[in-house]
Amino acid sequence: MLLKIKIWLITILSIFITISCIQPKETLTINYIAHASFIISSDTTSILIDPFRSKQWIGYNFPENITADAVFITHPHYDHDGGRFLGDHPYWESTTKIYETPGVSELGNFKVKGIIGKHNDPYGKEFGQKNTIFKFEVADISLVHLGDNGPLTEANYKDLGKIDVLMIPIDSTYHILSHETIQEIIARLEPKLIIPMHYRISHLEAHGNPKNLGDIDPYLNKQPRVITLESNHYTLKIDKLPKMATYIKFKAHPNLKN
Repeated sequence: MLLKIKIWLITILSIFITISCIQPKETLTINYIAHASFIISSDTTSILIDPFRSKQWIGYNFPENITADAVFITHPHYDHDGGRFLGDHPYWESTTKIYETPGVSELGNFKVKGIIGKHNDPYGKEFGQKNTIFKFEVADISLVHLGDNGPLTEANYKDLGKIDVLMIPIDSTYHILSHETIQEIIARLEPKLIIPMHYRISHLEAHGNPKNLGDIDPYLNKQPRVITLESNHYTLKIDKLPKMATYIKFKAHPNLKN
């Protein structure tokens, strides 16, 4: 009798393990808006990162009626906070929970760590050069948005740990980070996917180039592995990440207007 019970338990456990293994993997979807702004979404929760102020410096409007469960702001520059530091009240401000300081939080099935950083020199002195690096974990994937952080400190690297996806400011004039700093950050964090941000989108600019900001293509043209998308969204699963570090370039949000 005892043997039959053991066989029955082993059979049930085997069935449970088999069913667990064939369950569909949870996904993380990245939607690029423009500049350094993204919506990242799990199966249940959506997060908006660094919404920009319309038509200041970058020259085009933030799309109307973007919705999310929360807004995360790395620092109070108008191209990252919707103009709140300047006294604006963007439409999402009154209806959406806003996170803009270091600390640990949970939102739906996202685990979030905000890490103390520093805005790259010489910018941001009007607000003390504060910049929060955000690490998001969901669907077994870890994603980091650097904001406009400068070179990472040893404490930053320790706090970040292992990551899979890195959103990092890159442009051909190296407006935020130097080429050497970009390569060092990528080499030490070892992300599987690298998402450049904070570069010109020239066909949307109404009044010429933003000062000191460059295109992304001259940089990407020198990289060995680049995925160029025909849309502004991309869905990830942990078991489908590339084996070697790969850059990914998005189309901008289709509702952007200049």
